[in-house]
Amino acid sequence: MNMNRKLYARGMIGQYWYNFTELLAYALTFKPVPNELIYTKKLYYGQDKMQYINTCERKDVTDEKKPLLIYIHGGGWISGITEMRNTYLFEWAKKGFFVASVSYTYAPQKVYPYQLKEVFSAIDFILDNAEIYNIDTENIVLAGESAGGYFVTYAASCATDNSVLDKLNIEFRHRDSFKVNAIVSHCGCYSIDRLTDISKKQSKFPDIKMMVSTFMGMNIADVRKQIEADSYNLISPVVTEYFPPIFVTWGDKDLLRYEAFDFADELKKNNVPYVLYKSDGVIGLHAWSIVTLFKKSRICLDEAFKFVSQYISYETILKN
Repeated sequence: MNMNRKLYARGMIGQYWYNFTELLAYALTFKPVPNELIYTKKLYYGQDKMQYINTCERKDVTDEKKPLLIYIHGGGWISGITEMRNTYLFEWAKKGFFVASVSYTYAPQKVYPYQLKEVFSAIDFILDNAEIYNIDTENIVLAGESAGGYFVTYAASCATDNSVLDKLNIEFRHRDSFKVNAIVSHCGCYSIDRLTDISKKQSKFPDIKMMVSTFMGMNIADVRKQIEADSYNLISPVVTEYFPPIFVTWGDKDLLRYEAFDFADELKKNNVPYVLYKSDGVIGLHAWSIVTLFKKSRICLDEAFKFVSQYISYETILKN
């Protein structure tokens, strides 16, 4: 899709700014790879420079079947340093998961649904190599923060109704076998409709209109028109009674908390098991619940692990 120059330029300015702030956060939160883990960078699932995954796992379980955690980073669809999530993901690897962290192309360089196609290409790559990585494909958890929450809930939605893939012309070789056992979403975005609805408090989140218009490749007025014409529910994830159990965090200082509340209403109406977990203090800021430098973040992670452990099974006894 060709977007106008003004919209493209605005998206690029946002991209540079938010990636700069992420680099600062990465420098402040950086930790070396723990000795007990194997960390592999930039395994490419496609030809483009952003189409790669990073993986990590415990050294003592490389030859054993492991549950899989697929993580998709946020950044308002326009930014995001994949490696900044490492310290959080190392903790999941310590618990016995094979962790795959997915990178994808920013908007406005590419726009919806290109990134969705990348997400499913990445999942295909991971599952194609399941035997090499000793992944138990019957035990899959998806996780992400902010815009990553959109991607993981969208992927879970397609796992329950893959007709959406056909309508968006998305290739996904594992569509008939892909099952999501549980999801962890930190301060996630879920509904493009709600995020652009001025009657909703989450629409006041800083720069959300710029982020959505950049991701969709059109101004907000046209986004609203496309939402109204979206009879197939293609733009946002759809919650049904078959949606996987989900652990949802929200920050008490984050305007996107209203998105978590509205999403929880959808889950409740469809009888989907969920936990709505409040983050406060420093981690009450947007998506800071993944920064494991803070004790409250580590407690949140432990609660998320307890939640997903109800819905997965594995042979390996997870010892820390």
